[in-house]
Amino acid sequence: MIFVKYTSEYSHIVFDFDCRNMVVNNFLKSSASLDKNEGVTYLMLSDNKDVVIGYYNISASRLDSVQNIGGNNVFEIMGSAAKINYLAIHKDYQGKLIDTVGNKKIYFGDLLLDHCEQKILELSKEIGISFITLCSTNEGYHLYHDRNDYEDFEDDMYMIVDESDKNCYKLYKCVDNLIE
Repeated sequence: MIFVKYTSEYSHIVFDFDCRNMVVNNFLKSSASLDKNEGVTYLMLSDNKDVVIGYYNISASRLDSVQNIGGNNVFEIMGSAAKINYLAIHKDYQGKLIDTVGNKKIYFGDLLLDHCEQKILELSKEIGISFITLCSTNEGYHLYHDRNDYEDFEDDMYMIVDESDKNCYKLYKCVDNLIE
């Protein structure tokens, strides 16, 4: 497997990508996935660079705490965040075991998430990132929460959520908890 930053050089191979989620598929196939204002997209490619095994898109964000004081919500910045907007594995690679380390089984999704976290860790050394945030579907919740130590938002946590993510699980992880 090879990880690359998505550029137009690879646009001819993204159209075969299918993770069984139309919104996630369509983002990769749209011009938005190449637009730096929509974040940065990385691809996990086959060794021959002819198949997209998976991808993720990250952007800058922030995490706030919110308190209701006198009937008004008061927001206080908890810290800067890198938001994982999309992270997906092609349906042909979902659930495929790659390795076992101790008692932990490693799947393609774990490798893609690890690459994403390491990229965020690199960025945090330059611009200061305190948290990783994301909105997970039911299908992804196990990968993040159960397998990779992401936590559900606490009642007083707030981040801006796209309309398409309103029914998803809001999760976070402290960058200090990442292992290099």
